[in-house]
Amino acid sequence: MVTIEKGQGSDVSDCCAEDKIVAAAKQIKAANSSVYTLFYYNSVLDWNQYRMHQLFLKHPDWWLKNASGDPVHIPGDGSFKQPKEGMLVFDFSQEEVRNFWLSDCINATKTGSIEGCFADRAGEDSFKKNSLTKDKEEAYSKGHVQVLQDLQRALGDNVLIANNDLVPGVGATMIEGFGADENSIKHLQESSKQGKLVQAHAGYHPDGQDNHCKNITNSLAAFLIGAGNYSYYGCSRGWSVSPSNMDWLVWHPEYDKPLGKPMGPATKQGDVYTRHFAAGTVVTFDVKTNQGNITWGSHQ
Repeated sequence: MVTIEKGQGSDVSDCCAEDKIVAAAKQIKAANSSVYTLFYYNSVLDWNQYRMHQLFLKHPDWWLKNASGDPVHIPGDGSFKQPKEGMLVFDFSQEEVRNFWLSDCINATKTGSIEGCFADRAGEDSFKKNSLTKDKEEAYSKGHVQVLQDLQRALGDNVLIANNDLVPGVGATMIEGFGADENSIKHLQESSKQGKLVQAHAGYHPDGQDNHCKNITNSLAAFLIGAGNYSYYGCSRGWSVSPSNMDWLVWHPEYDKPLGKPMGPATKQGDVYTRHFAAGTVVTFDVKTNQGNITWGSHQ
């Protein structure tokens, strides 16, 4: 799975992110048609580099507004150009706005180069810090869930990843800050229990004695303890490739080690989880020290 992020279209003077994301996905498909490609966009913020921003500006009635009637503005990732006051927010309490937002993803999938979509900030209702009326707050929260559910229905069997949230009726999630700790293990176990496809993104911070992604033993052990049928692990310190950060391009030797199907769920005795796999691999994780150990098996 490859998600093409908003940075692909970060030059706001050269519209638009949708086209650049699709173009990159087309290149990937040409290189390897089996790669599953996803279109990224934000489920809260109206990022300026998207074509949908231009139409959104023409409809002030679609903007989320606070109790005083002023537009809500929320800042995003500071790595990208954005208005100093922050970005506008989609008012998902309105059906028209929900249909407008989900259409951007659907249009991308119609190109033939995109299969699924990635909805960022799926579980974030930052507007609560902006003094909405109680009625609007409740209507927006309900609408935010509904638009993700509507999009999943429109995508059918294709993947919608709701970042950092377990949305009922949405098939996938990302644990954006997966780490070598028991909270991450339990989050992964619960996500898998609900039948979700889960992307576990490690590497935001050192995990135990791991140096971010230079040594992945602890975070990978935590992942293997909690992983379900459709759980995927990746490690990177950020979301871009640069001379100082090549994490996305690193194929760790652990990925080629024999694992096999899990022999059952992990068990816990005292502070230590243990899990056995069919290849003879044994994984342990100590939640007191946040240290993991993987003894690789020899069976294929």
